[in-house]
Amino acid sequence: MADKGSLSRIEILTSMLLLLCLLLAGCGLGNGIGQATETPVSAALPTDTTPAIPDLAVKEVVLVNIEPPGGICTAPDELIRLQVIISNLGNADAGTFVVQVDESRQIVPEGLAAANEISLQFPSRNISPHVQVDVAAQVIESNEHNNLFNGLLTLPEPPPECLTTPTPVVAYQNAESVLEGHTASVTAVAFSPDGNLVVSGSVDNTLRLWRVDQSQLLRTMQGHPFPILSVKFTPNGATLVTGSMDGQIRLWQVSNGGLLRALAAHAGWVNSLDVSGEGDLIVSGSDDFTVRTWRLPIGRAVETIDEGMAAVNSVAFSPDGTSLAWAEADGKVRLRQLSGGPLHSLQSAPVEATSVAFSPDGGLLAAGFTDGTIRTWLTSDFSLAQVLKGHALSTTDLAFSPDGAWLVSASEDKTLRLWKYADGLLQSIPSVIYSGHSQAVRCVDFSPRGEQLVSGSDDGTIRVWSLPQTANP
Repeated sequence: MADKGSLSRIEILTSMLLLLCLLLAGCGLGNGIGQATETPVSAALPTDTTPAIPDLAVKEVVLVNIEPPGGICTAPDELIRLQVIISNLGNADAGTFVVQVDESRQIVPEGLAAANEISLQFPSRNISPHVQVDVAAQVIESNEHNNLFNGLLTLPEPPPECLTTPTPVVAYQNAESVLEGHTASVTAVAFSPDGNLVVSGSVDNTLRLWRVDQSQLLRTMQGHPFPILSVKFTPNGATLVTGSMDGQIRLWQVSNGGLLRALAAHAGWVNSLDVSGEGDLIVSGSDDFTVRTWRLPIGRAVETIDEGMAAVNSVAFSPDGTSLAWAEADGKVRLRQLSGGPLHSLQSAPVEATSVAFSPDGGLLAAGFTDGTIRTWLTSDFSLAQVLKGHALSTTDLAFSPDGAWLVSASEDKTLRLWKYADGLLQSIPSVIYSGHSQAVRCVDFSPRGEQLVSGSDDGTIRVWSLPQTANP
């Protein structure tokens, strides 16, 4: 039998073992002894990494030659192509996009990888093309301001196989003088028959008479309460004829600027007028869908032509005074004998016709259109002779030189272009490009001797230009 002291020590040891077991169980060392606890996952720290976005850009636009088929050059103009190089400057691939040059489009269905470039060719020889990348806005880009190109290009030298004729050279010409005074767009200009004076009409409702050789304003004439859209001298230089948005035609005395007569001519704007070579008739075209003729000097109404036409933008007498031509807002160009007879609708464009002009021999009729083209027809059989693509924007006015050697065109692209005319055709490349106006050019006229041009613009200025020696026939 154990003594009392031994029992006490046993009880103490037993109690200590129980306490140790309890402590071990509380610390997870029972059944779970040796198992690691899960470490909490810390939240990811934000980063400042830029998102990947493509950036299509026009890298280069140039006119290039292609190899003549079979090495034989029969039509050099058809071997010129417009090459457009596009780069992806972004840090992500671009998907499908569309490239447009003037009115021609190409789809790039495979897109363009980041830091890569692609070269496209277009069947165009326009030296001032309008190029736009991603015209359909299919690609979201980091920079949307480098997708356009507007500029003047240089025509390439033709390949050796094509050097059978001289290569046309385009000259660039600045204005000889600038006439300032109008406070708004200049919409009409004309030289006097002796070439010493220029008259201008403006959206500021005034007529201004200028001395050309001195760049001097001689007189300001007021009378139309609305913008003046057309001006012409009579052949003797004594009278000015003007048309306005007020629907009136007014006759002015050149010597003193006095108003001779006001005709309530049209129910709409008088967009254009012309005076016959004999000086006995006026023809006018209007937004009221009519062409009307008037007898000078009193301005008596002679005839109204109203045959289901659209608004008439431009009218002209033939040089012999036997025919009329006009351009309409629906793209039609029409020709009719002054004495009556059938109305000939010439093959035209699906865009607005803005201007018409007869060649001095009467054998050719030229018209300008809002797509920048110039079309010509033979008046002998009304057949279409040519379609020229010269301007990047709307062709606004046309004029032939008195000797018939040149046609000048004005445009909303801020330039005038001089085209050589020979053997019934216009040269396909302009001989001279006149630049200097800061806004659209609205009107142009040749001097009677054919050595100068005058133009009016939305920039409010009138500019006088000389034909350079390189342009003389």
